[in-house]
Amino acid sequence: MIGALKYEWARITSIRSSYWMSGLALTLSAGIAIILCLVVNAANDAGDLGNLAGQSTFSTWIVTSGASGPGMPILAAVFFAVMGCMAMGHEYRYGTNKATLTALPDRIAVLASKSLVLSAWVAAPALLILLLNTAIAWLFVDGMSLDGGSLRPMLFFMLYCVGFGLAGIMLSSITRNQVGSIVAVLVWPLVLEPIVFAILRITALSGSDIGLGKLANLLPASAGRRTMFRPFDLFANLDVSSETTIWGLGASTAVFWIGIAILVGIGGTLFVKRDA
Repeated sequence: MIGALKYEWARITSIRSSYWMSGLALTLSAGIAIILCLVVNAANDAGDLGNLAGQSTFSTWIVTSGASGPGMPILAAVFFAVMGCMAMGHEYRYGTNKATLTALPDRIAVLASKSLVLSAWVAAPALLILLLNTAIAWLFVDGMSLDGGSLRPMLFFMLYCVGFGLAGIMLSSITRNQVGSIVAVLVWPLVLEPIVFAILRITALSGSDIGLGKLANLLPASAGRRTMFRPFDLFANLDVSSETTIWGLGASTAVFWIGIAILVGIGGTLFVKRDA
């Protein structure tokens, strides 16, 4: 296992895409934080909403690049998911999978090392994003305020990014195609789930009595996205209807990680059982 970890660390640190993906995630997240700072400052100048910067909810919104509120995609997670796709997809695209498995015959160790190294790598820039955004907020916004309630959205931001990275690895293990897995990891959370989520919620709000609105709780990426909401109950249930009630924080967290676990189970099994 130690050899597999060293092998994977050498791989991830020696390819430029690791630095490009991490750098783009950091840059775009910081850009969003700056835009949100301008929004908060404009609201403060107008004076209609009071001192937004002094409210920890809005400060958390800036630090998480909009993740603690609805309607903002988590761009950093997308880049880390692509990194995950490349971590395994490169093996099949360039035919190095046979060389890797010749040097490291234990397939479970190979897959585990890729997952562990990528998770550690993703956690580092995700934490750096939060620290940089905090510095940006302190620099550009007067009265910046964070409290204990800010920790949960920040922690789940990091976990969400790690989960997307793992999803990328497993999708490449399933498809054995780098391009296909990248398309899947982009289309599912950014296109497919929002469309399905909207259809289910609209159907429920239109008066349907067959419980379609509750099926929206089972969409893993959307559930993971909600774990960062602050306040959770307000943003998770923006529409009020018995047919559209969203599950609580614990259940949403479980749905997200069960979705990741299913991918890990399928991808891991296929990687171990199939021929190289």
